[in-house]
Amino acid sequence: MADTIKKNVEFAYYKPGQGTWTRWTSGALLMLIVLFGSHSLYRFPGMTNLENGKVIGRSWWGRQIVKELPGISDGLTVGLIVSVLVFLAGCTCVYLFIVNHKKLADFLIDVEAEMHRVSWPPRHEFVGSSIVVFVSIAIIGSFITFVDIVFRTVMLKTGLMGG
Repeated sequence: MADTIKKNVEFAYYKPGQGTWTRWTSGALLMLIVLFGSHSLYRFPGMTNLENGKVIGRSWWGRQIVKELPGISDGLTVGLIVSVLVFLAGCTCVYLFIVNHKKLADFLIDVEAEMHRVSWPPRHEFVGSSIVVFVSIAIIGSFITFVDIVFRTVMLKTGLMGG
């Protein structure tokens, strides 16, 4: 089992120079999700007990270990320590299992190679197609809204729908 993990996941960068943009972009976006999750964990709802907007006590999650730290208004709390550890573990997992995992890295390398082969339309064709799509959406949306209003009015007048 350990040999299988060692073969698939290593700290050495797998296939350097290939698929760099897709691998690091995917990793950065996932690390932002990890950052959001760890920040939400830090601001756990039960961290402080509030009464009329004033802190009247702290739960065990918000218990201060060190009262003052530069740049951190709440001081060093249990929640801060746990959320930093979760952030570091999440970033390590993103690096090992997303950016550097052999199967996923090969997939992302293939995605980047395929994106280079795509024939992208010229700007004027792209703008024209976008305008057609937006106008079509506006027309269809207006039609559906009109039909909805008519049906609602008919249903209210006939008493089939309570209002």
